[in-house]
Amino acid sequence: MLVRLGVDWIDEILPQGFPTNTSTLVSGPGGSGKPLIGYSFASGWLKNGGNVVFLLTSTTLEYLRNTMRLLGTDLNDYYGRVFFIELDPTIDAIEPVSDTHVRANFVKPDVWDEALSLANIYLSNSPSKLGTMVVGAALNLLFFSPTYGRAIHEKIKGALSVDKTKTYFLTVNTDVFRDMVEELERSADNLMLSRMEKPMRLFLKVERVKGAPFERKEIEVPLSREILEEIRKEAERGKKNLIPAIKRL
Repeated sequence: MLVRLGVDWIDEILPQGFPTNTSTLVSGPGGSGKPLIGYSFASGWLKNGGNVVFLLTSTTLEYLRNTMRLLGTDLNDYYGRVFFIELDPTIDAIEPVSDTHVRANFVKPDVWDEALSLANIYLSNSPSKLGTMVVGAALNLLFFSPTYGRAIHEKIKGALSVDKTKTYFLTVNTDVFRDMVEELERSADNLMLSRMEKPMRLFLKVERVKGAPFERKEIEVPLSREILEEIRKEAERGKKNLIPAIKRL
């Protein structure tokens, strides 16, 4: 099924709509605003009746809520249809924060599965014709784990290539683990490449989309310099704390 998300620049590059139950990978260098692309797709998904699971890797829930408001979506309006899984590599498995929010050490593949199962159970109370979109950014940070890095890479690759029960929209940084990122690029149904130009201009090019026509030219994503700068700072703050903790796993 194709759905027009109602976000002008997305509808421009996907004129007949975005394909549900597919996997999308946005790949690009660090600091190129990739999480904002995922948040924009999530905004349109929610407004069209879909449910969303947010995998928070290098950003906080407060930051996500504030950014989604700037993109025109107040997550408080979608209670029952959103679930938050916040990465915490210092805990063993999963700790509940609220009925809609857990902290989880999803560097571990079994915890990845368990956290998404909890999200499924919660969201099953709000059935949706679009189903659930899983949005996650900076997932290559998980590969820094000497114990679980390869295993969680295989788990993410399987989510992109095999699991069609959900719609995945994931982003990765091409600055590290390039060989592993290339495997993910080959595994995804839909591939988009991002880059940043000074002063803080975000560009996106669609490489392929499964079962839907797409605009092949590179476009500038219409996001303000302030929003782009803030996501860069937020991601840098997150990485400073996360990478050393993940390397200890």
